[in-house]
Amino acid sequence: MAARHFLGAAAAGAISMYLLDPDHGRRRRAVMRDRVASGVSRLDDATSVASRDLRNRARGLAHEVRARFTREEVPDEILCERVRAQLGWAVSHPGAIEVSALSGRVTLSGAVLEREYVRLLRTVWAVRGVADVEDRLAVYESAAGISVLQGGGRARERRLGPWREHWSPGARVIMGAAGGALLLNALAGKRSALGLLGGLAGAALVARSSANMPIDRLVGVRPPSIELQKCIDVAAPIEHVFETFSQLERLPELMTHVREVHVRGDGTSQWVVDGPAGRAISWEAVTTRLEPDRLIAWRTLPGSAVDHSGLLRFEPTEGGTRIIVTMSYTPYGGAIGHAIARLFGTDPKSELNDDLMRMKVFLETGRRARDAAAAARH
Repeated sequence: MAARHFLGAAAAGAISMYLLDPDHGRRRRAVMRDRVASGVSRLDDATSVASRDLRNRARGLAHEVRARFTREEVPDEILCERVRAQLGWAVSHPGAIEVSALSGRVTLSGAVLEREYVRLLRTVWAVRGVADVEDRLAVYESAAGISVLQGGGRARERRLGPWREHWSPGARVIMGAAGGALLLNALAGKRSALGLLGGLAGAALVARSSANMPIDRLVGVRPPSIELQKCIDVAAPIEHVFETFSQLERLPELMTHVREVHVRGDGTSQWVVDGPAGRAISWEAVTTRLEPDRLIAWRTLPGSAVDHSGLLRFEPTEGGTRIIVTMSYTPYGGAIGHAIARLFGTDPKSELNDDLMRMKVFLETGRRARDAAAAARH
């Protein structure tokens, strides 16, 4: 009990120090307010989408139940399309199978692998409106020498319900509500091993439905890859812009979220940047492409805390230079760590936006952003 109180007090103190910092606290609180307001707006939109999804699924389920108990006359063209839509779940080369239909009788011809043959027939028989199946298929033990079965085809994996990679809006609401009920029951009930397990399961369901992402991706076991792109125009010559960005060891003077950069003679560099809650994160990177006045590409070396790669592209414009940044990165701490960092405005996208604006001020005025702001006040 004492340890839990101590950890809670320590966490509250760290958050207070972060938000009440005299130099950056005001901006951090403003960023958090914006994030919370944006989250509330997205929640309203998601609730509306989920309600429509549940209504539509309920109507679809009712129609499906009625169809099971009534004989449905399906036009041949529609029946063929229904069957073709299911082929990808059954075989790795759906284009190798021809489908025709006449009065509910479906004819299958073409080539199929022996290991997929039974699954194909079972899938076609399950299609609503199919009264009979005529089998004219050529079955092959392997794809060797069969042109239509060549290529790296693979049947789509059909996952049901909770095992899907992404849940529908309605499923997210239902599973999130169930998770919330388990979590509240664990918090309000008696302390027991069963209650603890229920609470953990509830918390996992709430997190899973909120992020619409499998648990292993949420916690970083199988971390997601996040893509971002940013474009900014600078009123400065492209040669000057490129030269400034290529002087890596000078970047900490111009970018507040970059603490240190040490360039080595072998083309690699070591970076120390701001991480979540002010924590420093370090990695090693290597420049993979360098084309003067055109582009700079890089990637981190294996073992880095944040695995990422990126490309800086420079394009001349009528008024100066356009900078296009493209990045792909694996967030520190998985999707949960990324969500927390976004809330506090310390995720890579937020920090990149801040630093690019500071670079724009420097490139256009010759002064660092803070110096330029001070000069504007006087």
